[in-house]
Amino acid sequence: MRLAFVCPETGSSFFSEGYEIIDNKGVRTESDGSKTLDAKVALTEACPFCGQKHVYHANELACPFGT
Repeated sequence: MRLAFVCPETGSSFFSEGYEIIDNKGVRTESDGSKTLDAKVALTEACPFCGQKHVYHANELACPFGT
């Protein structure tokens, strides 16, 4: 599945399938009943804009599913 990312160095957005989920602590339920994934997503391929392999908190990524 392709996810949308934003390069923190340039602010440019891109899509990639080259990532892995790391530090996965599962789904956390907040006090208001909303749920979030407590994990990080690491690029396994270099960012096309700066060449680095960024790590993002899961909540920093756009949801790939439409509503």
